[in-house]
Amino acid sequence: MGPIRQLQAFVCAQTFWPQFMIRWFQAEKGPFTIFFYCPLAKWGISIANINDMIKKPVDTINPVQQSVITLTGTLIARWCWVLSPRQYMLVVCNSVMACTGIIQLWRKHQAGLLF
Repeated sequence: MGPIRQLQAFVCAQTFWPQFMIRWFQAEKGPFTIFFYCPLAKWGISIANINDMIKKPVDTINPVQQSVITLTGTLIARWCWVLSPRQYMLVVCNSVMACTGIIQLWRKHQAGLLF
């Protein structure tokens, strides 16, 4: 039994948790799996990009970086749609990540600074 499973067993053994929380802790896509933390990290990239849209001037946008954000968001969203079990949250957050990249590239294009 690995350390994550030991931590999961320890947390679930506590008596103060309501039953629905214990079921969530033991779920196939619960907080003790990569399926929970991967979308959480991807939302961080999207939120940072949205913050850059608000605060950064257009001339500081890196088109290569935004192209990579757009491409990875698109490809991984498609890949997560094919996975089993299907990862809807990961599809959504990667789609948002791709959209924020497209918006940043569009801003750069509108300013006449793209490539």
